[in-house]
Formats: sequence, C-alpha cells, structure tokens
Amino acid sequence: MMRDSYHKIFSETGRILVVMAHPDDNEIVCGGTVARLIDDDKKVRVVVMTNGGKGTKDRTDISEGQFAKIRVEEQRRAGKELGLKDEEMFNLGIPDGELEESIDNIKKIVFHIRQFKPEIIITHNPEVHINSFSKGIHWVNHRDHRHTASLVLDAAYPYSRDTAFFPDQLENGLGPHSVGKFLLSDSYTHPDICGLEVSGYLDKRRKALEQHVNGLSKEEVNGLMEEIQRDGGNFELLRYIDTD
Repeated sequence: MMRDSYHKIFSETGRILVVMAHPDDNEIVCGGTVARLIDDDKKVRVVVMTNGGKGTKDRTDISEGQFAKIRVEEQRRAGKELGLKDEEMFNLGIPDGELEESIDNIKKIVFHIRQFKPEIIITHNPEVHINSFSKGIHWVNHRDHRHTASLVLDAAYPYSRDTAFFPDQLENGLGPHSVGKFLLSDSYTHPDICGLEVSGYLDKRRKALEQHVNGLSKEEVNGLMEEIQRDGGNFELLRYIDTD
C-alpha cells in the first residue's frame, strides 16, 4: 500500500525549485505536486531549460522557431493553471535537443538557486539512459533530461555554494546558497521512490496538461492521468534524496 510522503518531505520546506528540460515536463512529472505545494502556501519556481522547438514529431507545417514560441507560451498557460505566478516561470530558450553540460549552463541554474534560495530541487533522473516504469515498459531517457539533471546537481554542489564560482553574481547582490535535497523523476523502480498524493489536484493537473496542445495529444493526456493511479489513490512518483 503506497503512502503519501508529501508531509514527510515538505512539512518544513518553504521554497521549491523545479528545473525541467522541456516546456511540458513540469506538468508531466509533478504538475499535481506543484499545485498542491502552491495551495499549501509554498513558494515554487519553475525553470525550463529548452524551448521545445524540435518536438514537432512528423509535422512539416511549422518552423522550429514558430513551434518554439508556441511551446513556451503553452508552458506559461499550463503554469497558470497550476497556480504559478508569472514571475516564477522561466524558459531559458536553449534550442531543443542542444542542451550541453557546459559551465555556462551551470551558471544559468546557479543564478536561480542563488536568487530563489530553494530548500528542495525537483528535476530529472541523471543516472540512466533507459527508464523503466515496470516490467516490460521502458523508454529512452531523453538526452536533454539527462543533461538537465546533471547540470542541476552540479549547480547545487559546489557551484552555487562556493563564492569563487561566478563572482559576478555576488557582485550583483546574490549570495551563495546550498541545496542538498532533491526529488528525481523517472525513478519508478528505485527503492527510494516516494508517492506524492495529488487526488485533490486532478482537475488542475489535467487542465495544465491540456494547455500543451502542440506537445501532447488528448490520448497522451489521458494516459498521463491514468499513469498516476495506483493503490487506490493518485500518486506522482519521485525519488527523494537528502544529502544534507
């Protein structure tokens, strides 16, 4: 029987940073949890690394640049459905599929860690190339996802903590900040997996997913809503890591 780990993880937490690779990943990974956190008066910031412009699948009627603008706007609309404020939604505009594990990209995340000062970061799984949902259900862990997660972990330690990294940020009023708690997506079979109950936020989660008209089909939205149903509840699954 799965139990709700929400209070265990977030009871003494006030600020949560979500860093995802693509415009729809926040809603797919933790949309219900974000809505619940906001309803619980927690401060949530969402940073998306890429513009999603190459996710056209087999479409030939639109350019990458046009599609990217649409995807970023869909990200904003979806965030509003969850209760996110405009000033806490960011898209860094890196071209889809071209996210590299560079010092420059670490610096971009360090900026948000130092400015927002989160206690927990939610991001992707950096460790595996093939995700496993259950026996017989597997898929490739997107390169942008893996790189996003690696960048986040590097940014959290040691880059955001040590003042010798990116001193120009400190000169502009930011201070060093350490983060040692993480929630990682796509870790369904990991022993450290936690269930976060979102039954009270199903409407918000669905409405947010439905804003990604160009990223998700109706069938995919339905599948994502069904995916969280288990043990008589509705749980978003994330692996919890506490390094503090």
